[in-house]
Amino acid sequence: MIDERTDEEKARSKRVHAMVMIILGAIMSVCALMAGLIALTPGVFPSWMTGGWGRRETPAFRTPAKTAVAFVDFYPGALARAKTQHKLVLLHLAPSWSREARLMEETTYADPKTAAWIAANLVPTRADADERPDLAYLYGVGAWPTTSLLHHDGRQLAGASRLTPKLFLPWAGLISATLAAEPEKADGFAADARKRVAAVRRRPEPAPGPDDAVWGGAYHGPAEYAKTLADQAAVVLSSDAARAKSALGFVAAFLAMPGGGYAASVRGEVELADGRIEEGSSYFAKDDAGRRAAGLPAVDRRLFSGPNADMARAVLLSRVSSEAQKAHARRTLDFIWTRLVHDGRVLRTAGGVPDWPADQWSVIEAELAAGHPDRARKVFARQDTPELRALGPNPYADALRRRLSRK
Repeated sequence: MIDERTDEEKARSKRVHAMVMIILGAIMSVCALMAGLIALTPGVFPSWMTGGWGRRETPAFRTPAKTAVAFVDFYPGALARAKTQHKLVLLHLAPSWSREARLMEETTYADPKTAAWIAANLVPTRADADERPDLAYLYGVGAWPTTSLLHHDGRQLAGASRLTPKLFLPWAGLISATLAAEPEKADGFAADARKRVAAVRRRPEPAPGPDDAVWGGAYHGPAEYAKTLADQAAVVLSSDAARAKSALGFVAAFLAMPGGGYAASVRGEVELADGRIEEGSSYFAKDDAGRRAAGLPAVDRRLFSGPNADMARAVLLSRVSSEAQKAHARRTLDFIWTRLVHDGRVLRTAGGVPDWPADQWSVIEAELAAGHPDRARKVFARQDTPELRALGPNPYADALRRRLSRK
């Protein structure tokens, strides 16, 4: 076919074609740059990169989809399996109360294409951050869920928080493909991940969120309506007497367990009889009668030694706690001592992680507040070992040793 266009028309067409190719090339470069940034930058991404859950106008209800990923509980055998299969380990790490984690399970991990890619290229595992504080310490990115890619030797290669289906595959796919082609890059990825996790550990603990004007107690955050035992303990210990009294009332009504002990958390949303979920922004805007008509939020009734000891100590030291609340705190410490402390060794929960330092310090401090220095010394003896002293001075341990010597 003869091209009847004039030379000027042909030149103009070439210029337009060149401009289109330049624009497409720029778009592809930006996409590649963003995928590389995600892969090489473990941590929490801005909301515009992660779907903005919790920041857009949230519908009052949602119908959850089931995850299509065959997760197994994280265990050392998963690392061995990853080594044999020449894959990375995917770790989905979050506490049971995390709405953001459930949203990722209902969207990203419910996406058939994403699930198929994960099954073919990763060993998918999950863990509860409340049960496994050791994993939260090793891999946590400062927000829930933590989405980690691990080497078969246990090193974190990259970590992010919540990722939409559109972001998960470019992020995980680039890392997996890069390491398959150039395994030696694992050292660089791991070194960068360590730096970022170390930076997360240096951050101060976030303050509890706003208060619930109906039932009392503090929400975990402005967009996270869950109420955790740890947040309530922090409020009870604060100098704000009104907030402390509100938190104590909530704990007594929803978290205090018969015979001693406190449940771990209350979810920030409610599953309705028809299978839908009512979001916290809608549910907690109601009065007491409206909430109870819809149903009560799920309570995580597991007892964790550290948070329980922290709450017991907060109640015993509070100026606004009642005698009944203090009696329950003492029963809680007796429960911990008989069920979760064995020869001075503190278990996170029955059959759980032993000797987690934060749990040991919490139990020591709570027993001192309760007037049980002998119990405190027994646990402290597990902390104050020659091996730990050889690591260097510990101002907290030195001060506690002096306090115990005066008891």
